[in-house]
Amino acid sequence: MTTPNKTDRPEAIAFHGTTDDGDEVVGFGNIRVVLQKDDDGWFAQGLEVDYAAEGDSLEEVKRAFEQGFFATIDTHLRMFGGIEGLLRPAPVEVWTDVLTNPSQIRRFSHISLHQLLLPFQGIEYFTEGRARG
Repeated sequence: MTTPNKTDRPEAIAFHGTTDDGDEVVGFGNIRVVLQKDDDGWFAQGLEVDYAAEGDSLEEVKRAFEQGFFATIDTHLRMFGGIEGLLRPAPVEVWTDVLTNPSQIRRFSHISLHQLLLPFQGIEYFTEGRARG
């Protein structure tokens, strides 16, 4: 397996702005999400954002990640007026695990106009055994 160099992988991005009408616009691009199967279900952990979700099936954990991440963004906007609190990476132990098994990563992109209709588009998830560069 070849390891892609930094220029082969899109950089994670985040933005927050306000429309002329006063609506909040938030975007996250190329956020990597690790999907892991455990005994009773699935676990999803963001890498560039320290957000996680659980679900009974692969589809359920993706939906839980999307809906929960949107709710977390919405809460941050209302409580703190921005997304700065979301801009922290996952803990070191998560990164260490991923670096030893990169095949479990998927990319996630999100743009929301707060009032967003779900599901998000453009989410790329990674599960064990399906590596993508």
